Amino acid sequence: MDTAPLILTDLPELTDESAGQLLDWLNALVMAFENRYDTQLRRYYQVHAVVEPPEPGEPREPREDDLFEGFDEIPF
Repeated sequence: MDTAPLILTDLPELTDESAGQLLDWLNALVMAFENRYDTQLRRYYQVHAVVEPPEPGEPREPREDDLFEGFDEIPF
């Protein structure tokens, strides 16, 4: 599913209290959404899992498109 990026422009000015209340409400909305759709979200992210980078000191497997092959060491 291709979606357009969310670009928020011209947001209204808010008081400190209003900004805090809005953030609290948005966090409650996200928590309710995650609680309701937990099973579907887990399935989705298992299918679309991103391979985690190796731990520091752990050898990486080079890829054909690796532009930074040979630059595993931090120079400082």
